[in-house]
Amino acid sequence: MPIQDRIYGVILAAGRGRRLAPYTDAVPKELLPIGSKPVIQYCVEALRDAGVKRVFIVLSQGKDAIIEYFKNGSRFDIYIAYLYQDLEAGVGTAKAIEAVRGWVNGDFIVMYGDTFFHPSSFISSMLDFHYTRKSKATIGLYHIVGDPRRFGVVRINTDYRILEIVERPSQTMLDKLIIDGGYLVNSGPLILSQDIFRYIDRTGISPDGEYWITESIRLMIVDNLPVYGYRIPSQVFWRDVGTQESRLEAERYALEKLNP
Repeated sequence: MPIQDRIYGVILAAGRGRRLAPYTDAVPKELLPIGSKPVIQYCVEALRDAGVKRVFIVLSQGKDAIIEYFKNGSRFDIYIAYLYQDLEAGVGTAKAIEAVRGWVNGDFIVMYGDTFFHPSSFISSMLDFHYTRKSKATIGLYHIVGDPRRFGVVRINTDYRILEIVERPSQTMLDKLIIDGGYLVNSGPLILSQDIFRYIDRTGISPDGEYWITESIRLMIVDNLPVYGYRIPSQVFWRDVGTQESRLEAERYALEKLNP
């Protein structure tokens, strides 16, 4: 059985989307359109096209419109089920991923439901990269020029093993992380082994009150587990559409490239 037939997909869609208010007062941010489709649909289709058969979407209260849109996924030729993140137990990506504990077997691939990639065909080669290196965690890395402080920034060696990951780094730290005139940032997807759950258990709360999956992965690096970064090809367009500016940039790209 091909690896993609066994691996689960996980899409994180529990965030509240405050930076996109007032739009997200009425519609979950993951259902905001980019071109002709909700942004989360691109994630579902990317996983399907990579051969993934089963997806969990992690939700929070107020996100039932996502269930109504996708239902069981049959319209999209993929099986979709839903899990809820208990926001009372903590917020952030680590807590969202913790919601799938016990529901996934073996390694699984995580996408952020408010991210837009095009084209997304790199996911198949990223899975091959992960398994070839026997990685315990593989992070999709996007090279950006400009201010990366909204993201987790990494330092890698020549084999793409991650040596350091810093969430929302200071300017002083950025001087150590520059590569090719820019920075490699965590854009997702993430491919994670079952080891991640014991590191989530050890993850403390961040200065902004969230539990970050990048901190869980940093603890794996400290323990010398094999953690790698997959450098997403430069021809891929990526935006985290969690802000108005980046959403408009993704919308402009979709209108020009996908609906000429």
